[in-house]
Amino acid sequence: MGIHKREREAEETQQQYVRKSSCVLLVAVALLVGAFLGNALTMLYVEQRGGRQAAMGAPAQSGPAGQSAAGQDASHAADPATLAKLEADAAAAPTNADAWIALGNYCFDHDLPAKAATAYERAVELAPMRSGVWSDLGVMYRRLEQYQKAIDAFEHAAKLDTAHVTARYNMGVVYMHDLNDRENALKAWKAVLAIDPEATTPSGQPVAGLVNQLEQ
Repeated sequence: MGIHKREREAEETQQQYVRKSSCVLLVAVALLVGAFLGNALTMLYVEQRGGRQAAMGAPAQSGPAGQSAAGQDASHAADPATLAKLEADAAAAPTNADAWIALGNYCFDHDLPAKAATAYERAVELAPMRSGVWSDLGVMYRRLEQYQKAIDAFEHAAKLDTAHVTARYNMGVVYMHDLNDRENALKAWKAVLAIDPEATTPSGQPVAGLVNQLEQ
């Protein structure tokens, strides 16, 4: 009986070890998935504006051109004289959408989100059909932590341009990362894949892989 008891104890110990190992494995997998999602969600796509990059846009070569993290030029302080001139130009031509867009772009690129948002808001009042401006406005709203306004701006861009991958991906980032809305994040990223099945995140990860990880 003593031998059988030791065998049972050994078996129970082994089962506990297996259960503990399984638990550790699940935790490790969860951490890896979290790291994957975290890396994917720390950056937003970027798109090109007139041959130069803004911040937050579209997937690599498989989507709209351009690839840089939001605030890429933030380390370069805005030149007061340049900013003043752009502001003066916009004030002197209050109905010129391009003047307001130029001001918004400069503020966007130099980490002045409040000024950029104000300029873009004026621009879309004057030229409401410019999907790229709506998308840039969404980026600025996100940086101002006005998340629902960001979603609304991205949705507007997506409605204006049915192939606007940038707005759809960034919408998913805001839903997932800022609003903790997994369902709508997946919906936005699946819309990206419907347009471009080969789309990648700013860090180069396939959007399809991101969707698969969230669905598991």
